[in-house]
Amino acid sequence: MSENRDHRVKEQTDSSMSLETVIAMGIFGWIALSMTMMGLGIW
Repeated sequence: MSENRDHRVKEQTDSSMSLETVIAMGIFGWIALSMTMMGLGIW
């Protein structure tokens, strides 16, 4: 029983970590894109 509970907790933390990573990478990518466009004078 306790092993299954630990496994579920690990899955939840993994999914939340990957979600946070995706959000952080999206924000970083958006900043990089905006900096590039401002450098080229498009935006």
